[in-house]
Amino acid sequence: MAVCGVTAWRGRDEEKLAAGAILADWALSVFVARSTPSQDTQWGVLLVDTAQFAVLLWIAMRSTRFWPLTVSAFALLQLVTHLAHAADPTVTGWSYFTAELIWSYMLLLTVGYGAWTAPYHLVAATWPTEEEPGAAE
Repeated sequence: MAVCGVTAWRGRDEEKLAAGAILADWALSVFVARSTPSQDTQWGVLLVDTAQFAVLLWIAMRSTRFWPLTVSAFALLQLVTHLAHAADPTVTGWSYFTAELIWSYMLLLTVGYGAWTAPYHLVAATWPTEEEPGAAE
């Protein structure tokens, strides 16, 4: 919730959309995860995470900044963790959820970084640029 607050305060549209996608993923995952035993692969959460990845990848493809690429990579790692647990069910539920938790925190930290630095990026984008020598000739 702190990252969402920072995003609302300092973020631009892409940071707010990313934070909204993460918040929606969190809320839907809590709802969907209740239907699956905790040690099994969370197929419903995988679907919700896939939708989140699609939104974050869309932001990354349209953005001029680098943080959306990083947040998309962490979202992809979430998906790979689900698929790795499905491929090898001997992986314990503890390690499965720990990995998911780590990727979730990295998503939040990356969006928080993007929101915190958004005003600086906006100022840098509006600085006047020097004309190239000989351009007026």
